[in-house]
Amino acid sequence: MSTLTTSELEERLNDLCAAIAADEEVSNARAQAEAFLADESAVSLYRRMAQTQQELHHKQHGGEKITDAEINAFTLLRDQAEANPLVKQFNDAQETLQGIANMVNGFVTKTLEKGRVPTQEEVFGASSGSCGTGCGCH
Repeated sequence: MSTLTTSELEERLNDLCAAIAADEEVSNARAQAEAFLADESAVSLYRRMAQTQQELHHKQHGGEKITDAEINAFTLLRDQAEANPLVKQFNDAQETLQGIANMVNGFVTKTLEKGRVPTQEEVFGASSGSCGTGCGCH
């Protein structure tokens, strides 16, 4: 087994990062996220929905009763967010980028555990092979 020096490993990591940054799927996801972030009304809607969801979650886990009015207000915000194309694109972009990050992390972690390059099955399980769309693993 060959041993890499720290500078060789850093060079290969830079190559991996360059490949990820140059990937069309990554570029498209980043563009979708940036378009969302540039639209103040979409960001504000998303934040209000997320904040309301968090407040209801804390209230529920604190044993407090959530009123019908609170549920209806959240449902309205969620429906508005789901109907907003920029919010949908942002959610899709997050899913894509997180899938790629999970794939990279999974392979690196399993490589450190095994001391060799792992197979897809070792990283994602025997039944997965491909984890579906949006993850970048296929």
